[in-house]
Amino acid sequence: MELVKLTHENIEQEHICCAISNNKDIQVMSKKNWLENRLDEGLVFLKGNVRGKCFIEYIPA
Repeated sequence: MELVKLTHENIEQEHICCAISNNKDIQVMSKKNWLENRLDEGLVFLKGNVRGKCFIEYIPA
């Protein structure tokens, strides 16, 4: 399984929500905005490139 690392460069193209597929949905926009801010704090967000959703998220303590 390939893991895709979410970055500032690819966050707009990557699908990050389980049920919502529209990037213009307020929930998706809010989540991506939150994630972008956390990336600056060291968040690592990996997603499996598989059918269905598989995410690994961690941040320094």
